[in-house]
Amino acid sequence: MKRSLPVTILLMLSLILITAGSVLAAPRAQEQRPVLAQPEQDAAVRGVVQLVGTAVHSQFLRYELYYAPWPLPSDQSWIFIGDVHNQQQPLGLLGAWDSRSVPDGAYVLRVRVVKQDGNYLDGDPRRVLVTNTRVPDTPTPAVTAAPTEIPTPLPPTATIVVAVPTVEIVTSAETPTPEPGAIPILPAAGTDGDTGGAALPAVGDLFDSARLLYVARTTAIYTTGLFVALGLFFGVKALLYWLWQKIRP
Repeated sequence: MKRSLPVTILLMLSLILITAGSVLAAPRAQEQRPVLAQPEQDAAVRGVVQLVGTAVHSQFLRYELYYAPWPLPSDQSWIFIGDVHNQQQPLGLLGAWDSRSVPDGAYVLRVRVVKQDGNYLDGDPRRVLVTNTRVPDTPTPAVTAAPTEIPTPLPPTATIVVAVPTVEIVTSAETPTPEPGAIPILPAAGTDGDTGGAALPAVGDLFDSARLLYVARTTAIYTTGLFVALGLFFGVKALLYWLWQKIRP
């Protein structure tokens, strides 16, 4: 009985130590550091920056947001952003930072959870590059050569043949103009020339006698008719004048 007493005491001390260790370790297991997820590390930002992350704790009182120039001059260089946030944020929008209030350059952002006992937990700082007055450098995308397209042969182009009628211009043969010295002079009647002694016709034989007779007869008839008409005209005129003299009182 006396030998079992030290063993019992040793077991009780071991149980007490294990229980105390569990009690002391429980608060540490519940402690969770805040996390700033957005913007990403070394991201280029402009204008109003949305701060996304997690701020929860079992002894949560509030969380706060800070920024500071980079490289960080001292721990007192942190500047408070906005208002105090009294609601826990499991994962979402923690707040916003207007980067237009600072010159361009490198800065760090941080989220802090204040516990009910007055202590606090800081998340890992997130470094960003403010570029409000200049466009951030963007990597030039690699140019991928486009595959060479094999051209599709085109169908042969139909040739349109327009039939043009041929107009033939018939030019009459030019009549040669006789030169002044080429007109032959007829020899006088009864003389022999180069014709081998043959007699040429007289000039009077060149006209048709019957035609001349017809023309003379026609001329005589018209002339006679004209004189007869004139005689009748004057005769009737004289007769009428004589009758008018007789009838007039």
